[in-house]
Amino acid sequence: MAFVYINGYPGVGKLTVAKELRKLIPSSKVVDNHSLIDPVAKKYERWMPEYYPMRKEVRSSALNEAIASTPDVTYIFTDSQSSDEIGSGTAREYEASAKKRDCPFVSIILSCHLEENMRRLQAVGRGGSSNTKLTDLGIFRMVRETEDIHHFGGPMELDLDVTGHSATATAKKIHAFIRECSSS
Repeated sequence: MAFVYINGYPGVGKLTVAKELRKLIPSSKVVDNHSLIDPVAKKYERWMPEYYPMRKEVRSSALNEAIASTPDVTYIFTDSQSSDEIGSGTAREYEASAKKRDCPFVSIILSCHLEENMRRLQAVGRGGSSNTKLTDLGIFRMVRETEDIHHFGGPMELDLDVTGHSATATAKKIHAFIRECSSS
């Protein structure tokens, strides 16, 4: 099957779309970036020297599990990686893992208009004490103004503006794209 890597700014709807996509791909598993971030954040603050090495360790463990899993499982990863050196390096770890597993790597970039993105950031159920999801509009504006999302480029990447589109409709477009990539 494939590794599907859904990347985009915080609050764009990556996890919601990933869950809808999982419904369309029977043998699939969603690995949300917050399932990898939150356990580390419970132990270390982002400014502590242990934080990023521990994040890499947790991510590597999840990727190694995916590499070793049965080949019929499609993994759907969500992430929010920028185009800077650290973000691009982290994103490439997923691509390298797909190569190790000898399966297609499909990159999906989700975006939406700023106003819609800010509305989604403030949605009920997002953030809070149970996770590290960004809800601070000031920090979010700074991120949107200073960071670009990492793009791999090429024919195995789909860039979607999801403004005004449901998660179900977006998942259907992604599913069609994955099928197209798998047949070529």
